[in-house]
Amino acid sequence: MQSWFTFELDGEECRIEKEDTHRTLAAFLPTLDPCFRRFKDTDPWKGGNLVVLGDIEEEQHRFRVADAGLLLLPMLAGRQVWTPEGIQSIEPDHPVSLALHDRHFECSEDRTASLVALLFEGYYRPDLRRQGQTNDQFDGIVTRTACVPAIREAAAQVFASTEQLRHEAAIKAEKSGQESSVWTGTKDIFGDRFTKKLFQIKKRTPLQYVDEQKRRFHRPGSLTELMKLRKEYPSAHLIAGGTELATLSGSVEWPSLISLEAVRELNLFLTSEEEWEIGAMVPLTRIAEQIGRECPAFSKILRRFGARAIRNRATLGGYLANGWKRGQLTPLLMALNARVILISEDGERDAPLSQYFEEAGGTILQSHEIIRSIIIPRSTESVLSRRGITNALCDTYSVAPRRTLSEPYGTGAFSIELRDKKIAKARIAYSGIEKSPRRIREAEEFLAGKSWTEKTVFACLPLLIEEIEVDGESYADYRKQLVVTLLQKFFAQHPTPEQKKPITETAVTSFFPLDEPFFDALPTES
Repeated sequence: MQSWFTFELDGEECRIEKEDTHRTLAAFLPTLDPCFRRFKDTDPWKGGNLVVLGDIEEEQHRFRVADAGLLLLPMLAGRQVWTPEGIQSIEPDHPVSLALHDRHFECSEDRTASLVALLFEGYYRPDLRRQGQTNDQFDGIVTRTACVPAIREAAAQVFASTEQLRHEAAIKAEKSGQESSVWTGTKDIFGDRFTKKLFQIKKRTPLQYVDEQKRRFHRPGSLTELMKLRKEYPSAHLIAGGTELATLSGSVEWPSLISLEAVRELNLFLTSEEEWEIGAMVPLTRIAEQIGRECPAFSKILRRFGARAIRNRATLGGYLANGWKRGQLTPLLMALNARVILISEDGERDAPLSQYFEEAGGTILQSHEIIRSIIIPRSTESVLSRRGITNALCDTYSVAPRRTLSEPYGTGAFSIELRDKKIAKARIAYSGIEKSPRRIREAEEFLAGKSWTEKTVFACLPLLIEEIEVDGESYADYRKQLVVTLLQKFFAQHPTPEQKKPITETAVTSFFPLDEPFFDALPTES
């Protein structure tokens, strides 16, 4: 095993030798230069201290913001890291640096630095062009004093400039039939110092690292290598995106760590006509980019799951392996009739997600198993028509003390398949109410065959109240009432079989339309 590795820090090679496998980037940076002293005190649940990772996802080169406090040093081997300080000093004329001139965001030093990182990631995002996405991009700015209009103004300036650049590049690429490469991020259209470095990145390779205390960090490249390591180190801790480090606070140390990030089979995203198969190590933001337009409920609930820096690192496999009983994503996955594929040396098993969580808490995942992938059925018109379904309604709702970075009181998800106006299939799931997330089968059976009307929904409510047993005394009455009100909200927003897009009447949607562009539409070539 090797006792050193390298990564790029602000464009320069940084060599790590015999450093503790448990040491985070946030703890390491202040030892390099006083300008990084702010990283010393970092709390992911208060916004953290952000950096930007340069990486390659299959064939796409991407910049992703991440919390330096959730990145163990060995995770960075062979990767690129850009700090806000480096971004501003390397290219003072970069659009992000220019947008910060003469603007007062009324943020602390940490939050202003996070704003730099988020603007930088947004500048290179090929998919960011609407108001709602702008909100999500900056949900890591956790502060009561931030000047939101100033942030929006800076964002509009930065993102409109990149959209103009991408528009011009697409016109040129169209003539050679390569227009798609501009919008998918497989071609460098910027040609600046940052993207030139980015497009030099190679795919992650296996790593065997040992620190001065003889603790090991393994990064296998395939399932075969992973299974071999698990047999050789049965007590090793598996680590996915690393977001669980936020709750451990340095209180746990492991003699061996096995990172799943480079396992090829766990990073695959396979799409067929009938379903999506999502590798356990695919980050949540990448999943939303793949399925968000077809399944808007997923993008919607994902925006309630941490800040963007956490969503960039969190994976669906790691999320399910942790078995979080209050998790916001689980009810929707159940309502979508998702399945989880578990593998071990003994073979593979395919389990419906509705059976993954045990009634008394915990999951069916055994110590010798890992999650290989999650399968989500698609609901395209062709798929539904073959089953005789005329319409499908799906939505999810979560209630918490604040929008992100907090424990939810409860989450509900609902999926209704209709043949004309009759309910052919209903799926109702909740988390955060009982000891484990679960589907409410009795209510689903009651709805089947009935008309999708207010009368039907109201008749179902007593059954929900009877079936749900609230776990714990904290806000027990309120959480039980949520079971009823969330289903009522679902019907209010989807009152007819044709009402697939939710009806929303709030101040936010009235005065700040989330679906509208944050800049004027660009002209098309005549």
